[in-house]
Amino acid sequence: MDVKELIIKAAEEEEKSYRFYMEAIDITKDSASKVWLKELADEEVKHKEMLQNFDTSKVTKFEPDETQDLHITEYLIDKDVTDIKDFQDVLIVAMKKEQQAYNFYVSMSQSSDNEDMKNLCRILAQEELKHKHKIELYYDDIIFKEN
Repeated sequence: MDVKELIIKAAEEEEKSYRFYMEAIDITKDSASKVWLKELADEEVKHKEMLQNFDTSKVTKFEPDETQDLHITEYLIDKDVTDIKDFQDVLIVAMKKEQQAYNFYVSMSQSSDNEDMKNLCRILAQEELKHKHKIELYYDDIIFKEN
């Protein structure tokens, strides 16, 4: 797989995530969860568009940002989309999904011998970590304060 093929594959994964969140809207009954799921779906569309317009020349110039990982997902039990009953469930499913995507790109980065591929995977991993971080902050602000 080369850099362009990985970008196409990553865009397809963003499309799958978009569909996942849109299907979850139909499953959940909680109105706040529906709003949040729509926002997550919209984020996936933005990620897909970013990938489709990605300038591959940026791969060699990548300098990672510092994105904090709160590691909240490590302490939560995974849920299926059919288990979504409330806003907390939405956040758990979303965090776990972003963690899986992050882990995939980190693993791809570590297993590649191609420096451009490594850098692209680091870029994609960082994007997923940023998205996860945003969700973790919501979880921390809303759920932990309620408990």
